Amino acid sequence: MTVKDVKNKILVIDDELGVRESMRHLFKNEYEVLLADSVDKGVDLLRREKPDAIIMDIRMPEKNGIEGLREIRAIDRQVAVVMLTGFGSLETAQEAIRFGANDYIKKPFEMHEMRRVVGQSIEQTAIARKRFSTASELEALNVQLQAELRNKEHLASLGQASSEFVHDLRNPLTAIC
Repeated sequence: MTVKDVKNKILVIDDELGVRESMRHLFKNEYEVLLADSVDKGVDLLRREKPDAIIMDIRMPEKNGIEGLREIRAIDRQVAVVMLTGFGSLETAQEAIRFGANDYIKKPFEMHEMRRVVGQSIEQTAIARKRFSTASELEALNVQLQAELRNKEHLASLGQASSEFVHDLRNPLTAIC
């Protein structure tokens, strides 16, 4: 299998089996679909599998989707997260966005809308990861260049000191000759 053949991964975190299976069926031909029925299991999959997008229900027993979103953002700030809810309100949408959700969809969802949102989310994740990687590379390069500059400044000061020493050494020798 070549790099081009590797499928992007999406993680679906929802306590409802019907929703998880609908997502699996909807995306199985395009993506590797990972399923979790709780926030804790989803976070575990996030750590192990590094998905390219996450679709997560807001209302779940034990930990809700907002709590899950906070945990996800503590682990991976680049992965796009789409919040899914059957009980949408302006307040929960604002809270989801405040904690880093990339999109918010109400249940029942339209298949073509979900496909569009997931496709965009995967693109957002790829861009964010590339930006993060590039920024890290630039930071490492900056540290390396600063170290080289300090080394060259040190060598320049040694050269200046040597030049002054030779100059001071020449003055008495010139007087003798």
